Amino acid sequence: MPRSLSSRLRLLPVLLAALAFAGCDALGGGDEPGPATEKNLLYPVRIEGLWGYVNAEGRIAALPEFDAAAEFADGMGAVQVGDAWGYVNQGGALAVQPAYAVAGKFSEGLAPVKAAGFGGKYGYVGKGGALVIAAEYDLAEPFSEGLAAVRKGGQWGYVNARGEAVIAPAFTDARAFSEGRAAVEGADGWVYVDKAGVVVVRPGFAIERAGTFSEGRAPFSTAEGWGYFDAGGAPVISPRYAEARAFEGGLAPVRTGEYYGYVSADGVEKVKPQFRDARPFSEGLAAVRIDRRWSFVDGSGRLAIAQDFERAGDFRGGLARVEYGTGAATKIGYVDRAGAYVWFPTN
Repeated sequence: MPRSLSSRLRLLPVLLAALAFAGCDALGGGDEPGPATEKNLLYPVRIEGLWGYVNAEGRIAALPEFDAAAEFADGMGAVQVGDAWGYVNQGGALAVQPAYAVAGKFSEGLAPVKAAGFGGKYGYVGKGGALVIAAEYDLAEPFSEGLAAVRKGGQWGYVNARGEAVIAPAFTDARAFSEGRAAVEGADGWVYVDKAGVVVVRPGFAIERAGTFSEGRAPFSTAEGWGYFDAGGAPVISPRYAEARAFEGGLAPVRTGEYYGYVSADGVEKVKPQFRDARPFSEGLAAVRIDRRWSFVDGSGRLAIAQDFERAGDFRGGLARVEYGTGAATKIGYVDRAGAYVWFPTN
């Protein structure tokens, strides 16, 4: 269970000092969750080794009393107490008691979980804590577009929110559904199926890996390199890159040699290869690594946030997570789109 009231009170002076350092002036939150949107997220922070959550204004929404905390998804955040995981809701209240060895992210109202009492199997829990889909799977992924990939008997298939097998386990690997399609690997290699399990994209050549669709494009790799399929399964961008990632905002990061740049949906180079690493765009900005430090660029490749971070994540709800240090010494903070700290890095 979370720390007792007395331990919370002992932590309060440290918490208030951290709030002042971060430029925050109040505690937020309550027992009632708000709407689960990208504009109403909570963000995990660590203070004196304990984890809690802040809102988009940098105010504490869940007191730091957990041993670990994951990113919010679908209005819920996975938190660890001792060896067990549970979930807090948008109001910062513990909504699902810590009882699981593995707690995946919520999506479409359900989350994959694994507990010792399940015989090592995975099932799905709802936001109220009830087991909604029986624990009978070797592995289970979050829901996407109404279906979730699950592995049973060494094979992957898909179930719906009632736990019904919509696509029978028949694949050695399976990706999440996106834009009505999912990449699956079977006896004939990688193909894409629709929600009825019908093959809708069958490449006429061998591909080694297949990614999910985003903005009408899906990355794939062959012996020649990485390229992209269009929605009909045609290789609209021929395999020629050392690596290729998802399209967001009309651009995708691709690697040529040692450096990443960005290409458009028709394969035109929009930002020349110049970054040591690069993430897809999120909310109009993309995290890129220049030498050993991360910054953010806009769609033209110009530096939008000039600060140098040791690590940087995607923007979600107007904030991006940034980090300094490693291991237990890692300091975690959040910046807005102007590069200003909403939560100054703490650990």
